[in-house]
Amino acid sequence: MVTGGSSGIGLAIVRALSREGAFVAMAAPAGQKLKDASQSLRKEGLDVFAVVLDVESYESITEVVNLLKSHWGGVDVLFNNAGIGMGYFNPDFATRASPFYSFTHQQLRKAMDVNYLGYFAVTQSFMPVFMEEGHGRIINIGMDEHLFTLRGSSPVGPSRAATNALTAIMAKELDGSAITANLLTPGGFVATESMPSDAPEENFGRLLPPEIMGEPAVFLSSGMALGLNGEHIVADEFNQWLSGRKLTEKWAGWKRKV
Repeated sequence: MVTGGSSGIGLAIVRALSREGAFVAMAAPAGQKLKDASQSLRKEGLDVFAVVLDVESYESITEVVNLLKSHWGGVDVLFNNAGIGMGYFNPDFATRASPFYSFTHQQLRKAMDVNYLGYFAVTQSFMPVFMEEGHGRIINIGMDEHLFTLRGSSPVGPSRAATNALTAIMAKELDGSAITANLLTPGGFVATESMPSDAPEENFGRLLPPEIMGEPAVFLSSGMALGLNGEHIVADEFNQWLSGRKLTEKWAGWKRKV
C-alpha cells in the first residue's frame, strides 16, 4: 500500500511497483484526483486498487486495514508517503519565504498531524497485520536533512525531521524481527504540483522528477531487500548506494529476470 498515491512521488511509486507486477493499493483522500489517477494507470494496462484514506483519521485507517485484509488477506509492504509541503501553507514560498512567527499554531499542528502523526497512525494500525503474518516492510518517504532548516519552512521542516527520527526508532525497535523499517528520500526538491516550476535553482537546486523514486522503491520491496533494516536510501544516489554494497550487478540481474 502506498499512501498519498494519487499524485507526485506516491503516484510514481505506485506506477513503478505496478509495472513490476506488484498488487498495489493506491491510497489517497476521496476525490477526483484519486479517480483520475487510477483511471490513468488502468489505461496504461496497470491494475491498481484505489482505496480512500484519510491519514488524520484512525477510523479511516482502520477501515482500510480491514478492507485490505478482506481483499488480499493482508499487506506485505507499506509505503508511508502522504504529506503536505510548503505550498499548502504559503503558495509563494519559493520566492517569498514567510518567517516562523507568521504561521499559526493550527498550521504547525496540521503539518505535524499529516507529516508525522499520519505516518505513525498508519504504521501503528498495520503492525498487527505484519505481526500476524510474521513479516512486513515499512518504507517511509522522508525529506533530506539539508532541507529541514530552509528559510520559511518552519511548518514542514520540523515535521519531516520528526518523520525521519521516527523511522530510525522503528528500525531499532524492530531489529531482529522479520518486520523492517527503512527511509527513502529523493535527494532534493521534487517537481510535484506543490513545487513551483520557476523555483530559483540557487535556492532549491535542481528539481528532481518524481520518477526518481521508482527504482529504489521497487528495490526496497523486492527479495533483494529482505532483512534490510534501518537504511536511509537517497534516490538520487541510489546507483552509488548499490555500488558501495556491491549489489549493482545482482540488482541488474534481478531486473532482467523480472
